[in-house]
Amino acid sequence: MQPAPHDRKEDIVNEVQTVRGPIAPVELGATLMHEHVLFDFDPTRRHEAVEIAVDWLEKGRGAGMDSIVCLTPFRQIDWYRQINERVEVNIIVSTGCYLEKVTPEPLRELDEDEMTARFVRELTEGIDGTGIRAGIIKVAADRPRMTEWEKRVFRAAARAHKETRAPIATHACSGARVQLEYLREHGVQPDYTFYSHVEAEFGWEGRSLEEETEYLIDVARQGGSLLFNNFGFEWDTPWLDLVHIIRSLIDAGLRDRVLTSVDANWRWNDQGRMEMEAECEHPSARERDFAYMFTHAVPALKAAGFTDEDIHAFLVSTPERYFAQ
Repeated sequence: MQPAPHDRKEDIVNEVQTVRGPIAPVELGATLMHEHVLFDFDPTRRHEAVEIAVDWLEKGRGAGMDSIVCLTPFRQIDWYRQINERVEVNIIVSTGCYLEKVTPEPLRELDEDEMTARFVRELTEGIDGTGIRAGIIKVAADRPRMTEWEKRVFRAAARAHKETRAPIATHACSGARVQLEYLREHGVQPDYTFYSHVEAEFGWEGRSLEEETEYLIDVARQGGSLLFNNFGFEWDTPWLDLVHIIRSLIDAGLRDRVLTSVDANWRWNDQGRMEMEAECEHPSARERDFAYMFTHAVPALKAAGFTDEDIHAFLVSTPERYFAQ
């Protein structure tokens, strides 16, 4: 039975929707909050894609991962059901839109009302008639100055959030504060949002490391959480800069606004081979699967002086709080 309209907020706020059904936030455990279980949906290669996803998830589970948030808002949801039948990991899927240039045309052409209705339906009833419900809304902007299409998506996400209280994740290589302010202007409290890729230096708009750090501290003080994923991605964020930003947030009393993930994703390249993001230019990127957070990033963070309590906050207590609101 579908939830009655007046039950939507209560239903979503007390549960986390996963591919296998709702769980309590306390059941999430160690959670990667920005990942892509699948990203390339070539129907002729479904079996291979499913096998890769199962392998990555099993390795992640073996390394310490309990839950994963898939922020691919366009997807073949039945592939996810097939995957999750084989892997004991909580998979949270998203509704929403990614960047305009890669959003499928039928979704890209929806007006604001139609987008809102789609997001709400996928959050409260299920995706493509499966009953598998999205647990989060994904939105994206490519530059600090948002396009009219991006603003339409953000407004639709805000409306869907106000109807369901589902949390919102954004792609924010640049302009996190602009996004926070636009969502708040449309009724979303920053506590319900997090901003991904904020450490990417190409998105700093000319700010120095210290200036960018203060910029991000301001976003966090306003209530937005910040997701860092450039572990082993030194070409986008030098390691010492990443450490400095996260350490500065903790020193400012904002540890509970820090999230960590890998943003592992791959596609079939023109030669038909599986290719990780940035692998052509940087072969070491091929190591960055879901397990990488636990086998590489966590040890590096500890070596840099972050405590077990810090790591627990990044991966367990802050994701739990975020979904429990």
